[in-house]
Amino acid sequence: MGLAVGGVGGWLVQALPDISSNLIAAAIGGVLVWVTTNARRRLRLVRARRFWRALGGRHPLVVLGAHDFGQHRRWARAGVVGMGDIGALVEIEAQLRKLGFAGRIAESKQLSPRELSSDLVLIGGPVANAVTRTMLAKLSGVVSYGFAEDLDHGAAVVRDVSTGRVLAPQYEESGYPVSDYALIIRTPNPLAPDTSEIVIVAGCWEHGTAAAAEKLGDRKFLRMMKKREHFEVLLETTVVNGAHYNARVVETRRISPS
Repeated sequence: MGLAVGGVGGWLVQALPDISSNLIAAAIGGVLVWVTTNARRRLRLVRARRFWRALGGRHPLVVLGAHDFGQHRRWARAGVVGMGDIGALVEIEAQLRKLGFAGRIAESKQLSPRELSSDLVLIGGPVANAVTRTMLAKLSGVVSYGFAEDLDHGAAVVRDVSTGRVLAPQYEESGYPVSDYALIIRTPNPLAPDTSEIVIVAGCWEHGTAAAAEKLGDRKFLRMMKKREHFEVLLETTVVNGAHYNARVVETRRISPS
């Protein structure tokens, strides 16, 4: 038997308070989710902006290295850049742009003496990036991590200068890396320590370089480093089919003012 019109109207009148309460609760819940999500996003941007504030405001040079493979250089006279290094460049450019900053891209072997003393973001280790090689040599005695040559694999290993410990990527039987180490270093530019800074993101292989660049945009990492103006960070990442995963911070060290 169907409900009478009056019955339907009466049911609506009785149900209206419950419906209104549910709608109000849903609206409040939606607002709270929106506020929480935006608050977290703003906090993440504040931390990221704090990290990049000094360099970003001065329009740093983002310096990319180029491998020189000897006799094969005739096929690419400007050198060859690994995909991981390119990925790191894209990532850092995106981070700067998102925060309202702008960087200028330069190739490591084309910097003038004046540019070498400016704010720099250096992508790639000393094998790939000549400016990274120069800066790490100038920072000897200041930073406690560096790179050494791995003759067996034609790459690099991370060396802890303070202890002599060597950290090397792991390889599968074919010789392809299945893990990589990387460094993130932020310090005054040794060629102009009173006026500019450098950030180095460099892996033994390009996988570590890309992982290090991505770490600069990670909220947990930024929260960890928020009270450290100058520092060095050792990272390890897993490599599967040429892609990096699960980059983790192995150790952080503060760089004290000289």
